[in-house]
Amino acid sequence: MARKKDDNLHVERQQQIMEAAKQCFVTRGFHQSSMRQILEIAGISAGGAYNYFAGKADIVKGIVEEELADVDMLGRQLKSAKNPLIGVGQLVSDIIVYTTHENAVLASEIHAEACRNPEIGKLTASVTKKLRHHIGDAISKGRDAGVITTDYTVAELTEWVVALYEGYIGRIASDKKLKRKSSAWMAEQSVLKFLGNNS
Repeated sequence: MARKKDDNLHVERQQQIMEAAKQCFVTRGFHQSSMRQILEIAGISAGGAYNYFAGKADIVKGIVEEELADVDMLGRQLKSAKNPLIGVGQLVSDIIVYTTHENAVLASEIHAEACRNPEIGKLTASVTKKLRHHIGDAISKGRDAGVITTDYTVAELTEWVVALYEGYIGRIASDKKLKRKSSAWMAEQSVLKFLGNNS
């Protein structure tokens, strides 16, 4: 029983450090955030820090693993949609509505670092790859059902959807006052119009 308690404490400390790191990355930027600053916010001594994470890249790995869990949830939501076209539109809308300014800035910081750090690049690519897979599956099903256009390949349509929501995440990061609900509605309508089978 004591061991279970220790395991729970370990997970709790990891979560504290990740939340502190997110705060640092958003307010200071990835490169300007030091492990010392992260640990100060987390309220954890530097001496025991490396029992939880080896460094900033290791913390990013934990953050990305959280993202993967979110992607799995979105994938299940998309798979359960009766109409794949409406499901993809809803997916894009949900991503925009539920991405806060802080989360968008965090994503931008991590993706910027991914351009320079191959290890982090692999981690972020795994999130996009999984979401592309879910979207591609839905588009394939939509084409088979006759509700999604066959004018473009599944890969081309998937890439367009990814570019659409990633562009909006960039807008959310750069503009705190962006009206996410109206932006989400516009993005959803764009998906329905562009992907829809109008023949």
